[in-house]
Amino acid sequence: MIRAKWVVVAVAMAGLVSVPWWGPWTLGHFRFFAVQRVEVDGARYLAPATIVAALALKPGASVWSNRTEMERRVGALAGVRSASVSRHLPYTLVVAVVEVEPVALAEGPAGLVAVDESGRPLPYDPVVVPVDVPVVERADARILAALETVRATDLGLFADIAAARAAAGGAVVLELEAGRLRVATPLDPAVVRAMSAVRRDLAAHGQEWVELDGRFRGWVVVRRSDAARPGQKAAA
Repeated sequence: MIRAKWVVVAVAMAGLVSVPWWGPWTLGHFRFFAVQRVEVDGARYLAPATIVAALALKPGASVWSNRTEMERRVGALAGVRSASVSRHLPYTLVVAVVEVEPVALAEGPAGLVAVDESGRPLPYDPVVVPVDVPVVERADARILAALETVRATDLGLFADIAAARAAAGGAVVLELEAGRLRVATPLDPAVVRAMSAVRRDLAAHGQEWVELDGRFRGWVVVRRSDAARPGQKAAA
């Protein structure tokens, strides 16, 4: 009898996968489909509770509630680039978010503030969650654009940048734990790849350097502490 009961339930649940357009409106009135659990996927910087609150679910809300409206509410949160809501019947909602990636921590009125590539503040508290991005004195568009190019091209290199600052002639200096990179703006992704290749080559040969200069087309100039070799060519 118990086995037969579960077979009936399984068949019923399978049938719900292809309910007609009026199905959600009809099934939403059954307490059996009341939301009991909300799962959040993709949140690294935003608190899951913040995302769940944005759903604005009323007591007894059904998993058949309007998904488009829920996605709109979550997508309107600062720091959310996109959101999607799916159902795991009978009582679970799954909210998947894509967050806006921070590119820097800039000085704000009350301390460091995470900002995106356009300089907009993001609601990520570096005291609460790790925001491992370079520090800048101010949200300068030229610096942020260069950092975003590095982030989109070489995440490993981006992770090694501790700070960034503007320099003379429209250049940007990216400070690493050991050494610095000097680049022209706007920064070409090909230059990022070339500088990364030179950096790896120098490390593989155990050669020290203080600065890699990628401002010259087709060249990455290596400035060394011993000045033994003035430069190294790389395709850019």
